[in-house]
Amino acid sequence: RFLRASRPVVLTGVTEGWVPPREWTFARVAERDGDAQVIAAVLENGTLGRDTVDFRRIPLREFIGSLGAPGTASHYVMAPTWNLPPAFQADHRLPTYCEGAWHLRAKFWVGKGGTVTPMHRDVPHNLNVHLTGRKRWLLYPPGARGMYPRGIFSGMPNFSSVDPERPDFDRHPGFRAKRPVGGIVGDGETLFIPHGWWHHTRSLDDAVAINFWWGGPIVYLAGLASTAFKKLSGIRNDEWG
Repeated sequence: RFLRASRPVVLTGVTEGWVPPREWTFARVAERDGDAQVIAAVLENGTLGRDTVDFRRIPLREFIGSLGAPGTASHYVMAPTWNLPPAFQADHRLPTYCEGAWHLRAKFWVGKGGTVTPMHRDVPHNLNVHLTGRKRWLLYPPGARGMYPRGIFSGMPNFSSVDPERPDFDRHPGFRAKRPVGGIVGDGETLFIPHGWWHHTRSLDDAVAINFWWGGPIVYLAGLASTAFKKLSGIRNDEWG
């Protein structure tokens, strides 16, 4: 019903059959999966890069250990789930909504409170499963009008130039008329983001999540084209390594 109407919604029950959300603590993740070398994005003052995103592999246990230091985080783990060991794979299940999808990709997210992902949009549908930690989401309907996409040669072509937390209406006057939907999503809740919806997120707590991007044959072909373009342009080469 929400997919056909292209409407975001918060779902419950997606984590049935998983290790319970309350057990996805940093300590447990470090103990069970800490030896994994995972992909992390480099942050600038706790925010994903304004102009480009650099990725590197880091030991998960070492990263989690660093999160207790004062100040903003220097990295944000956004690792393809295949970076994680078999024990991790047994702790969660593919949501029934995604079964049989032509296009399917999943990532494991571990971040410090205060981490920000700037506003962007994705081609596939997105199920973002919050395990521990609250995040505040701001979502805007599809379309480029008033959203100021950065452009295909920017290094972050699916991102907006607008900061919805501190909009600059002199630079982005068309954004003044935009009104977000969204709010705070917490432990055990899943946010469904239909394809094309713009979204911005701020972690209010230290947080662990798994998300699933999925879609049909058109999304599958668009994904292939996007990957080819990124490789040719040298954009975000290590994101799925």
